[in-house]
Amino acid sequence: MKSIGRHKASAGKTGAKTTSRVATDVPSLKVGFHTATTSRSERLYVSKPGFPTCTIVDDPVCEQPLPFFDAPEETPGAIPAYETTPACDETGEEKSEKIRQNVAHMNELRKEEHTFLQLLLSVHHHPQLLAPCSCAELLCRTCWVKKHRTMWTHWAFVWNRSERFFEKHDSSQVVKNGALRLGHYGEGCANAEAARSITLVECNGIHATAIAFCGCKTAATADGKKRSLPHFQQLMQAGIFPGSVKYPKTGYTLGLLKYHRQQRSQGKGSAYNFVLVLQRMADPYFAGAVPDIYPNFLAITRFYEYLEIKIESGQALGLDVPVPGEVVRPYPNRPRGFLGVSCAACPERGVNMPFVVKVPGYLRHTITQNITLDGNFKANLFFKRDDGSDTSLTDGNMYFPNQTEFEHLAKTYVIPEEDKEVPCKAHIGSIRHQGSVKYGTTALSGVVASACDHSVLGSLIDMLRGEAFALGTYAQREHLRHTHSPPHEPESANPTTVSYDSYCSFVVNQVKRSLTLFPDDKWLHVLLASVEGQIPADHINGHGISCQSIWQAVYFPCRAHFHGETAEVLWAFLNPLGSSTRQMTGASRHDIINFVMHAWNTLKLFRQAELLAAERLDALRLFELHMAVVEDLSRQHATEVGAWSRLPRSPTQSAGGKIKSVYQHESTQALTVENVLATMVAAEQEQSRRNDGHDAGTPVAQWIHDGMSIERTQVLAIALLKNHREHPLQETWESITTLRDTLNLKLKKFRERQREIYPRLTLSALDVDEPELTALQLPSYRMKHGHKPTSGGSDAAAQSTQLREAEIQLRCTAAQNGILAVRDASVALSAVKKTRELDYRGQGGVTRSQRNLQKAEVMKTFEIAMYNNARTALIHLGHMEKDSVEPFPPMTPKDTRRKETHLHRATGDSRLFDGTAWYLQSGVTISRAAVSSTLFPGGDRSLSLPDHVVPRLRPRTFSRRKFSSRQGTCNLRPPSS
Repeated sequence: MKSIGRHKASAGKTGAKTTSRVATDVPSLKVGFHTATTSRSERLYVSKPGFPTCTIVDDPVCEQPLPFFDAPEETPGAIPAYETTPACDETGEEKSEKIRQNVAHMNELRKEEHTFLQLLLSVHHHPQLLAPCSCAELLCRTCWVKKHRTMWTHWAFVWNRSERFFEKHDSSQVVKNGALRLGHYGEGCANAEAARSITLVECNGIHATAIAFCGCKTAATADGKKRSLPHFQQLMQAGIFPGSVKYPKTGYTLGLLKYHRQQRSQGKGSAYNFVLVLQRMADPYFAGAVPDIYPNFLAITRFYEYLEIKIESGQALGLDVPVPGEVVRPYPNRPRGFLGVSCAACPERGVNMPFVVKVPGYLRHTITQNITLDGNFKANLFFKRDDGSDTSLTDGNMYFPNQTEFEHLAKTYVIPEEDKEVPCKAHIGSIRHQGSVKYGTTALSGVVASACDHSVLGSLIDMLRGEAFALGTYAQREHLRHTHSPPHEPESANPTTVSYDSYCSFVVNQVKRSLTLFPDDKWLHVLLASVEGQIPADHINGHGISCQSIWQAVYFPCRAHFHGETAEVLWAFLNPLGSSTRQMTGASRHDIINFVMHAWNTLKLFRQAELLAAERLDALRLFELHMAVVEDLSRQHATEVGAWSRLPRSPTQSAGGKIKSVYQHESTQALTVENVLATMVAAEQEQSRRNDGHDAGTPVAQWIHDGMSIERTQVLAIALLKNHREHPLQETWESITTLRDTLNLKLKKFRERQREIYPRLTLSALDVDEPELTALQLPSYRMKHGHKPTSGGSDAAAQSTQLREAEIQLRCTAAQNGILAVRDASVALSAVKKTRELDYRGQGGVTRSQRNLQKAEVMKTFEIAMYNNARTALIHLGHMEKDSVEPFPPMTPKDTRRKETHLHRATGDSRLFDGTAWYLQSGVTISRAAVSSTLFPGGDRSLSLPDHVVPRLRPRTFSRRKFSSRQGTCNLRPPSS
C-alpha cells in the first residue's frame, strides 16, 4: 500500500497528471533492470484482478501496526516488492559457470539429504498442513491477518478507497511491516530476526513476501551450546521447501511440489510451462515483473521427488536392515538401495511365494517370469552443452543402470556382424542399422525397455545408435538383477520366458553376448542358457514361415496366453514426456524418466488385484467356451485324435531343411458343390447304364445343380438392385443388365429340361425384363407350396424320391460351402477396410474407396443370404425342422463377428469370443448352466451371463482334405409328416 502510494505521488510531482484509465485505476510497480555496465528502472502497471472470494475493507484504524508485531516501521525488508526480491538462488552469466553452480547447488542439497528426509517425515502428521481457508467473504485487515497467521499463501484483495477497486496483495502487505512469522505457529517471536524478502511459490502463484525467522536458541551444537535453527530447517518445519541451504531466498510449499509431481507424471507437462503458469497466476498481464524461478525450480522439484520416492520405497526407514528379531532383510534378493517398484503379480521367491516350490511340468507357467523387450526412438536426447559434472540422483538404483558401467560398456563393446543379420530376412530393419549414421543427429537415439507381462517396467537402457542386441541383453540383466541380488540357488530359480521383436536373431548369440558384456555374472549365463523365447503376437506376422513355425507364441505349451507385446503399452505413457526430456542434461533426463515411470508402475501395482480377479472370471468363461469346441471336434474326429495326440508338439525339420509345425494350417483342395455333383452324376449314369444299357439325357442331379446356380444368380441380381436403389451408379446397372441376359439364357435351357421331368407341369411365359423373379420348380419349391412327394412303388414315386434326395445332398454341400463363403466375404470386408486409407488421394480416391467398401458389404450380405436359402430349402424338403440348429443353425451378421484384421490389438480382445461362423462344430449349443456351474461352483448364479456370452456353435462342415467320393454323401431321412 505504501510503496504504491509513493509511486503515484512522485508521478504527480513531475506534472505528468493524466486522465488515462491505466494511469489512474491501475497500481504501478517500479522494476529495476541491471546489466554489467548500466542500471535502469521502468514503471509497470498491474491490471485489475478478478473479483475475489476473500476481500478486505480498507479500515483507517488498521493503518497502525498490530500490537503483537514490534518490527521497526522503516525496516528495509519489511515492505517486500518484486523489484527487491532476488529472481532465483543462483547467478552466473557464462553457460559453463551456470552448470558448475547448478552442480554445486545440488551437492549442497545432497549433503543435507538426511536432514531433509527427517523434516519431510516430521511434517506428515501436522494437523494444519495445507488446511483450506475458512475465512469469511469480507473482513477487516485485523481479522484477515489473524485468520491467516498459518495460511500465508492466500492472496488478499484490499479495497482501494481512492481508486475504488480491489488490489491484489500478498499476505505480508495487508498491514504495515507485515511478515510471516516462523517457529511459533504464526505468533510473533520475541527473539525474531529482522524480516527479509523471500520468493514464496504456491499453486496460486509466485509471491513476493517477507519472512521473520525465529531467533530462539533451541538447537544444540557440537560444543554443547545452543543456537537457533538454520533458516532452511525453519522453512521445512513450516511446510516450505527451501530453494537452497545456506541462505534460502526462494521457498516452495509442499502442496505445490506434490501437485507438480502428479502433473508431470500424469500430464507430462514441461517444467518451463508450469513456471509460466505460476507467473501468470500471480500477474496474468505483467508476468515479466514476476521473479523467474525456473532454474531453481528444476533443481528443487527433482531433489524433492527423489526424497519422496526414497520415503515411499522404505529406504529412508531402513528397508535394507532386518527387522528386530529377524536375520534376513524383508526383500532378501533385491539390490540394496533399490528405489523402484517391482511387479507384485510376477513370481518372486521369498516375497510372494516360498523359496522352494515344486510344480509339475505342465504347470510351470504358474512360476515362470515372463519378460518382453522393445525399443523406443521417441525418448531420445539431443546433443547438449553438458560437461558431465551433473550426476543422476537415482544412478543405478531405479530403472536406468549405473552410468559409469554403461559408459564403459558403450566404449568397449563392438557390435558383431552376425547380430546385424536377421535369419528370416523379413523383419526389423533397425537391427541392420545398428551403429549407422542414421542416428547420428542425437546423443542418444532412444531407449530399450524390459517389462514383465503385466506391463510393469523393469529396466531402461539408453540406445547410442540403434537398437543393438547388446542393449537388449543389458536390459534383461538389469531387469533380472532386481530379483537376483544376490542370485538365487538353482533350486529356487524361476523359469524365464523372453519375448522380443527379433528374437530369432537375438537368441543366436545370447549367451555368448552375456559372457562378453558381464563375464563375472555367472548366474546370468546359467539363466540365459535355459531361457525360453518367442516373438510377440503382433510382430510375428512380419517374419518368414520358418520363424512363424518356431517362435509363434501360441505354439508353445505353458505360455498362459503370454502374447509378448506388453512393453508396447509403456510407450503410450512415456512418449509425451519425450519432448521435455530430450532437452535436458543426461543426468536430469534419467531422473525424470525414472520418476515418471515409477508413477506408472505404482498405478499398475495398485490395480493388479482387481484386474487379475476380473480376468480370472473371464478366463474361466472362455475356458468353458473353448473346451466345448475342443470336445466337439474330438467327437467328430474320434478315429484320428489318437494319432494326432502322438504327433510332436515342437517344430520339426525335414531332410530338405523345411521347418514344419503340427499347428500350421495347410491349404488343400476342399469339398465343393461341383465335387459332389460330379460324384452324383457319375453314380446316376452308372445306374442308368445298368438298368437300360445306354446313357440317359441330362442327369437329374445336373438339372437341380443348374437350378441352384440360377437361384444364386437371381439372389445376386436382387441384391444389386437393392444397392442400386440406395446408391445409383452406371457400373451397378450394367452388372444387373448382364446378369439378366445370362439368366434368360439359363432359364430357357432349364425349363426345356424341366418339361422332361415334369411333363404335366404347365409353365407361364418367361418375363425377360425381370428374370430374377421367375420361380424355379425345384423339389424344395414345390414342397413349400403344398406339393407332397408321390408315394408307392411306381416310377413317378421313385423319380420323386430321387429328385428330393438329390436336392438334399446338393443343398447340404451348398450350406457347408456357404459357411466358408461367409468367412471369405468377412475377411475380404476386413481387407477392404484395411486398405481404405491407401485410396485416400483426392476426391476420386475417396469415392473409389467408399464404392469398394459398399461392394464388400453387399457380397457379405449376399453370402449370408445364400447360406440361409440352402438351410430354408432343407427345411422345406423335410431334412430338418424349422427351429432346429442341427445340422445347420440360422445365420445372421452377428454370427460373423471377429477381431478385425485391419485394426491393431485392442484392450479386451483376449476376452472376445469369435462369432459362430468361425467354428465348425456339430450344432450343439453351450449350456448356460454348464458355464455357470464352473464360474460359480458354490451355486451362486446371481451374476447371470448375457446372451452374447454364450455363442451358438457352427455345424460340422467338411475337413480340408482332398476330396473323395464318400465325402459327397449326406445322411437322408424321410420328410416329416
